[in-house]
Amino acid sequence: MVHDWALDDVPESQAVPGLRRLHRRLREDGWTVSSYREGGKDGQDWSLYVRRDGEDERMSFTWSPDRRYFTGGATAPRAYDTGWTEGDGTSWSPGDAADQVSPPVLVPGRP
Repeated sequence: MVHDWALDDVPESQAVPGLRRLHRRLREDGWTVSSYREGGKDGQDWSLYVRRDGEDERMSFTWSPDRRYFTGGATAPRAYDTGWTEGDGTSWSPGDAADQVSPPVLVPGRP
């Protein structure tokens, strides 16, 4: 399962401290940092790549200062409905499992 996202118009005052907090917090939470780069004055991108459970779960975060563009992505093993068994006479699709759950309400973060 893969989820990518992007945010436009992210200023340095938010992106830089945010990436530094992510770097620190994900390490504290047991993620392995595969790569971390703080961009320089020459406009290089800032980036953070982490993984855990071997390579099964991965996340990446990149901020491009020249475009003020922040992107991220997460990869995890595929999800499936553990209650469904093949041959029980019913069909199954990923939407069936999705209909049974509700995503959490997202609110702005607090520093």
